[in-house]
Amino acid sequence: MDHQHPMLFDEVANAAIPIIDTFNSQELANTANAFAKIDHQHPRLFDEVAKAAIPIIDTFNSQGLANTVNAFAKMDHQHPMLFNEVAKAAIPIIDTFNSQELANTVNAFAKMDHDHPMLFDEVAKATIPIINTFNSQHLANTVNAFAKMDHQHPMLFDEVANAAIPIIDNFNSQDLANTVNAFAKMDHQHPMVFDAVAKAAIPIIDTFNSQDLANIVNAFAKVDHQHPMLFDEVAKAAIPIIDTFKSQELANTVNAFAKMDHQHPMLFDEVAKAAIPIISTFESQHLANTVNAFAKMDHQHPLLFDEVANAAILIIDSFTSQELANLVSAIARMRQDSESCHAVYSAVANSIKSNHHCLKEASDIVLSAIPYAFLKGGHVDDELLELIGIEISCRGAELSLGAREWGHLAAAFKNCKSPVADKVFELLFRSFHVDKSDERLLENIADVYNAVLTGEHFNDVPSDFLTILTKLAMEYSSQARMEDVRDILIGATRVDIRGDPLQRELYTTYRPLFELYRKDMSPYCRDSINETYQYLGLS
Repeated sequence: MDHQHPMLFDEVANAAIPIIDTFNSQELANTANAFAKIDHQHPRLFDEVAKAAIPIIDTFNSQGLANTVNAFAKMDHQHPMLFNEVAKAAIPIIDTFNSQELANTVNAFAKMDHDHPMLFDEVAKATIPIINTFNSQHLANTVNAFAKMDHQHPMLFDEVANAAIPIIDNFNSQDLANTVNAFAKMDHQHPMVFDAVAKAAIPIIDTFNSQDLANIVNAFAKVDHQHPMLFDEVAKAAIPIIDTFKSQELANTVNAFAKMDHQHPMLFDEVAKAAIPIISTFESQHLANTVNAFAKMDHQHPLLFDEVANAAILIIDSFTSQELANLVSAIARMRQDSESCHAVYSAVANSIKSNHHCLKEASDIVLSAIPYAFLKGGHVDDELLELIGIEISCRGAELSLGAREWGHLAAAFKNCKSPVADKVFELLFRSFHVDKSDERLLENIADVYNAVLTGEHFNDVPSDFLTILTKLAMEYSSQARMEDVRDILIGATRVDIRGDPLQRELYTTYRPLFELYRKDMSPYCRDSINETYQYLGLS
């Protein structure tokens, strides 16, 4: 009936506490369940229920055990000892639990973040044979609980998927979002369930709230499952209710669209509009992810970037190294030139310099991204470069970088005269390798080519390394952009061209590309390259 009467419940609690030891298992479970169902807080009563339940926990049946922990979870009432005792009592009788009791039990443990791997394994074992008795909510809640506790059980997830697909139209918006979110969180690939969820979600997309909309696209992005129609429908549903989105939901939504390279300018504009008034509620990850998404999609919004910059500076020491890299990389990529955005570079540099141990926890890719972002943003910080160079040198042969990252490092360190830069280039010459499936391979080769030939380390370049780069530059010339043609040909001007037939072949290969792009080059670059062609008699 769900009839609210707070005074009555308070009086019942007051009367129950003195005689709580006379309650049997069903009465204890029902009492806690009733208070939870109408959201009536009474912490003392719950403590007394737990105290009375523990000594007689073996008298609880499956429903009593499930209802008790479910009630405590609904009221967010922590009692680890009770949960441990419930788990201990549940495991021997787990085969007597029905679908709702199994789902409610793991859901309660997950809500309270109470880890009990043995219980979860036993719930999975009991669930699989009766999986077809689970309704949509039980299926969604079960995998959601396992995901929250990061408890791997591939067989259970496969069985849930198989049971869910035939009844997918029975799932409501929250069940659909929670199901794919759980599969994504556990990195459990099951394309059929994602397609089924998308098909079921689209007709009821207007029933999704902000959290469900954000979660569903975030899940599809995490497992890299393309579904353009779903993303378009999510955007359409999100825009009218965008003011109800919290900071994390706004960040996750644009991050998902960016990961899937799904263009939707109107959604991004609306997210920016909604984010700016609540920017102070964004955590470091949300700030970094938001501008990173806008940068990935090349979506200009200077006001948003300014607001993110101002908010980020205030909490810069809470940023992880990855978040710092994402923040400055996004600002550099979008060429944000405001005072606030310039101030971010100083804040990031000072944060790293005051806690340079954070670099030890940084990934190899982050170590290449930060100095490259500073270079692109026109900010030179020799001390920061030195610290990053030292960390790179310490990792030595253990570094795992692709052509793109080496290109970024070469560009960032090319004019650095510190001895640590010599070590960075030594590593580059030893470790540089290419992934021939990389669609931006030539861009990365051009970065390295230009950096090693026009920077301070020209005389250190091994001849065999230069030969490899030159051959790659010719092999992948079909990928060339104007910037690549410029960087490669400007770099090659420093080589003894007449004494190196390979360099002459390079200029011959790039002649049509130079003619194609020369009008877009600066006069200095155009003239320098043209002089070389005249020198070679190739003009």
